[in-house]
Amino acid sequence: MASLVATAQKVTNDPTDDTGLKPAAGTFATELNFNPFKGNLSLNNALNQIKVRYFAKPDLAFRAGFNINQRDSSTNSGTPYGTQSTFFKADRKSTTLSFNIGVEKHFKGTKRLSPYVGFDLSIGTRSASQDNSNNGQTTSVKNGWLDIIYQGQNNYYTVVAENAYTRYGVAGVAGFDFYMARNFFFGYEFNLGYAKTDYKTVEVTVSGTNGQNNSNTDSKNSSSTFGTSLVNGIRIGYAF
Repeated sequence: MASLVATAQKVTNDPTDDTGLKPAAGTFATELNFNPFKGNLSLNNALNQIKVRYFAKPDLAFRAGFNINQRDSSTNSGTPYGTQSTFFKADRKSTTLSFNIGVEKHFKGTKRLSPYVGFDLSIGTRSASQDNSNNGQTTSVKNGWLDIIYQGQNNYYTVVAENAYTRYGVAGVAGFDFYMARNFFFGYEFNLGYAKTDYKTVEVTVSGTNGQNNSNTDSKNSSSTFGTSLVNGIRIGYAF
């Protein structure tokens, strides 16, 4: 409330006069997402990216997003008792990277409201690997994680738990910024976009006491999506 009172003294009575509220040329802006129904804060957009905008003009902004996520886990289990002791170890690694760039055209709106339209280009990739050790036998997995499902009596099968991929897409966006104080805003955004994901071949190599065996899964797996979506939560950000 104190910020709004201080800001009001800098603004004229003209409802379209955005002096002192909206970003000027040469301003950067960043934001987070607030979901009041879940009570949490998160990085912006569905890809959980850090998002930055640069206002080349008061009504023209360039936008960029970046995300990196690395997971590394090690699981050990076994039974050291009896004549047939067992030992199992699984090491898993995964790295996800994504980038997007785009542009926004802002319209006059009011002294606090700044509606815009724009578009985004995006590309992402994920690598994944796994090494299993079991009583002298080693299974190395490239481009994926495998879960072993046991059915009893030495019967089991494997499923791909996580697959490496390359993803790219394009989207048109529309949204608004509402400035509660000078360079401090909340907003919302939705988009219409197309994205395609090409999954990489999962390569499995088994070596050790039972010799060596190599196998690959089908390398032609892919998926694509087209449609509308909303950015989850309310965008809250500031310009600087």
